[in-house]
Amino acid sequence: MVTAQSRAPLRPTRSPYRQVVVLGVAGALPSLTSVTVGSAFRHLDARGGESVFAILHLLTTLAAVVPALILGSHALPSALPRRRLLAPGLIAIDLVATHGLALLLPFRPGLLSVLTFGLPSFVLAGVLVLRSRTAVRAVVGTVLGLLVLALPLRAMQQEVAVQDLLLGTGIPSRSLLRPVLSADVQITGINGDGHQAVFVFSNRLDRDTGGLGNGFDKAAVETVSPGYGDPCGRPLLSADGEHLTTVRLTPCRPEPGGLWSDGANRYVLQRDGLTITLAVAPGRSTLRGGGDVRQAILATRPATGSELSSLEGWFPSSWLGLLLL
Repeated sequence: MVTAQSRAPLRPTRSPYRQVVVLGVAGALPSLTSVTVGSAFRHLDARGGESVFAILHLLTTLAAVVPALILGSHALPSALPRRRLLAPGLIAIDLVATHGLALLLPFRPGLLSVLTFGLPSFVLAGVLVLRSRTAVRAVVGTVLGLLVLALPLRAMQQEVAVQDLLLGTGIPSRSLLRPVLSADVQITGINGDGHQAVFVFSNRLDRDTGGLGNGFDKAAVETVSPGYGDPCGRPLLSADGEHLTTVRLTPCRPEPGGLWSDGANRYVLQRDGLTITLAVAPGRSTLRGGGDVRQAILATRPATGSELSSLEGWFPSSWLGLLLL
């Protein structure tokens, strides 16, 4: 005998692992959007626009929250108590966890960063859906693992970022990454030609107005090339405020410490198997005075990983960077 209950169609049971994936995506969407926007603006270092950044940051995060709430609400098991509050709670917890992780690891739009910063959301989703001791152990193990691996992972990504910088700019060797580091200038250009590294400098941002005193004028140029040659016979790459030019080091006067100068804020230094030139555009306030220029080039040294971070492009420029940043 066929009853009404037996004639009722069976409802397909949703796979719990599929629910974990959907709920994990829902939680990761706002957090990854938020940390990506924050990372991009920090890399741009646009001073004076903090309020605009805060508004854009909030709007983009809220735009990602709406589809995340829809996905999360449908993915949560119907038997869970207070089901309507769980999806917003998951998104809020994941936002806090992701930004906390960003204090330990710099976020870059590479595969490894996306997977690492999205991991907390999927672990939390597993706890909500599976509700087992195994899921709780997975949360504890993930937190401990991220804390233990944070510093080694950060060091590895810094080295990958340097290699990505070399590949993206055409600079043949890390030994050439010796930019003049000074409080008076910021690097606004870096490139190579397969033989040397070229650094272009502009005045530092005005701390009061948030703008550049002389605009983004090319105020100084440094080149670093391997090997020694005649310091007086090679042209120097310089700037006239708008364009890069070549000038002669005339007169060429030797000074102590492997240094030559022309007495007009142009110097050649031969040290550590490298030839380093530094030329300041005439009339520019950058690196004020010949003494400061001389001191800057004499103090040159290999840049550290943290110092190189300001030179790196935000988006990876090689397959290595796309995978490991």
